Amino acid sequence: TSTRDSIDDMGTLKVKAKHNNANFDLTFGEDATMQDLCEKIVQLTGVSIPGQKLICCGKQLPKDLTVSLKEAGFTTGVGSRIMILGKKFDPEHDTDYKRIVEVENKAISMEKKIEEVSAEVDGVCKGQIDKNIYAEAKSMQKRVKGMNEDLQKQLEILDSFSLNEDQPECKTKRKAVATKLNQAMDKNDVILEKLNQWIKQGLA
Repeated sequence: TSTRDSIDDMGTLKVKAKHNNANFDLTFGEDATMQDLCEKIVQLTGVSIPGQKLICCGKQLPKDLTVSLKEAGFTTGVGSRIMILGKKFDPEHDTDYKRIVEVENKAISMEKKIEEVSAEVDGVCKGQIDKNIYAEAKSMQKRVKGMNEDLQKQLEILDSFSLNEDQPECKTKRKAVATKLNQAMDKNDVILEKLNQWIKQGLA
């Protein structure tokens, strides 16, 4: 090793990382943080940051991403060895994720029903009220209220899932599905209000 290389080595942090059977040689600048290390591990292994457990010299490294690698115990020169514990996220084998997708599929199915009912309601509300149309409108009113109850039930199912810190993908998916359900409920409320107003006016 040349003198130049030796000087360069003094300013870098070398890390030998092991995950399952794979080994990685990593190099960081002196001012690198735990975030830099964890993000690199995500790129190399697919294990999300919350799902990572990093062991160095028999101790778990800090979870605080703002901590510098030097503060975490890494030194320049020879380098440090770490073991990465944690699995790459696999939606096919994650039970919680699959249950959330089941709720999402129900939400998509209900969205289609809402679109159909919306078109029906528009058709009914264009006509003059009479006994037959009034009965149809009341029947639709009941259907729309029932759909809202079903949507609320799906939201409650989502809320019942107990997700851990190392399940960020599940949390993100749950949030997206909850948003979809809330949007569907908002559309439903608009349809219901339209029906209510039309029935009210017709009976006035």
